[in-house]
Amino acid sequence: ATVSVLNWSPTMSDPPKCEEPKGEPAAAAPAADGAAPEKSKAQMRRERAAKQEAERAAKKVLKEQAERDKASGKAPTAAAEKKKEAPKAKKPKPEQPAEGGKEKKKKKKDKVSLDDLHPAVLRLGEQYRDFTVVGGNARCVALLMCMREVATTMRDTPASGRRSNIASDPLDSTAAPAAPAPDSTTASIKELTSQLNKSVSYLTSCRPHSYSMGSGIKFMKSKLQQCLERQMSREEAFNEFIGAVDDFIDEVVMADKLIAEECLKPSHPHIRDGDVILTYGRSNAIEWTFRLAKDRGVKFEVITVDSRPMNEGQQFATTLAGLGIPTRYCLISSLSSPLLACNKVFVGAATMLTNGSLVSRSGTAMICMMAKTVSKPVIAFCETYKFTDQVWLGSLTHNERADATPLLKFANGKESPLAGVLADAEEEEASVRLVNFMYDLTPAESIDIVVTEIGSVHPNAVPVILRERAS
Repeated sequence: ATVSVLNWSPTMSDPPKCEEPKGEPAAAAPAADGAAPEKSKAQMRRERAAKQEAERAAKKVLKEQAERDKASGKAPTAAAEKKKEAPKAKKPKPEQPAEGGKEKKKKKKDKVSLDDLHPAVLRLGEQYRDFTVVGGNARCVALLMCMREVATTMRDTPASGRRSNIASDPLDSTAAPAAPAPDSTTASIKELTSQLNKSVSYLTSCRPHSYSMGSGIKFMKSKLQQCLERQMSREEAFNEFIGAVDDFIDEVVMADKLIAEECLKPSHPHIRDGDVILTYGRSNAIEWTFRLAKDRGVKFEVITVDSRPMNEGQQFATTLAGLGIPTRYCLISSLSSPLLACNKVFVGAATMLTNGSLVSRSGTAMICMMAKTVSKPVIAFCETYKFTDQVWLGSLTHNERADATPLLKFANGKESPLAGVLADAEEEEASVRLVNFMYDLTPAESIDIVVTEIGSVHPNAVPVILRERAS
């Protein structure tokens, strides 16, 4: 007989068992005392395979018989009817815990009712949806002022004079209106927290919130939690929250002015006489910097690069021309020539990631990378409250997809030929898909300096600033 031996080393506890050779199995040893002979593994495998094959053949016969009966209009056979009527065995449900046990109930989250929202929130949602309020700072300040108005209305109106929408869970927006609650500090703060959550849900449905808005939302929720933990009266809690919101608004507004001062420091000014600066889109911090430089008598020129469909550069170029700053306007498709004419590049930021990467309006990454290829310094302007500890693996990770319909219309009013292709493919699987991403990702290697209200730093210093803000 042929025997295959496994590798065995002296370190093994037991020597390996010999495998049974392939081919015809050896005859089983006679059992003692007239017992049934023990089957080998090969015999058991063959028996299982034969049984499975017989079951498959029986099912195939029943299926063919049912198809023939259906085609001829005959009644199904008894075997097929029995199989059809046989109910499937259901798994027993786990026993419900006794009263007092820990049981998590799943709550269904329905859409927020518009009747529960403040009129200021509804107005702001329409402005977000129509892109009337655009820009990280503008959207954040608008949200803070809206919630300030909501808090002021709740402070000046007692609970007995309005419908109370406080749920047992502040995050639950589906609870039915409850009876009027007493004007206690805890109940009022929970009601304001509920209003904040509902307002954020509605505004996010109008347009996904930006990172600047996320910082404002996080700040307001932490302030409400602090007011809940401290022992203060209802009026003091509301005044504390409203004052904190006002301070945050002042911080956002003052950040751009401090960035402009930092950019024009006599020790290391980023704008000098004779500079030709290339910008992309529109940034509040860059606009404040150009205004201050003009007021201080610095002579420089600006090249504004723009792209569809937002065309924010048109408004920016109009503003700079009104200030008396020499300005040239071009589209991003003709970027190569303006890059050779400028001596530095200024870009705005939607947020700075913890690895030093820059998230900004779509097209910024291309401008920064092309500027590095022709050895032009790239300077990014970003407020520290926009810094985040997140990391993007690519531009598709958390990007916002806006309405792509404006891409089908040209400046002269004519429609793109793609409009007809997309209209014909509505009922079928479209071979052409229109995508309008709002932001892109610029790696830290393509940025030289980040100008903030606390100073000019390297992109790798973002984690340090995050730790300082957290402390």
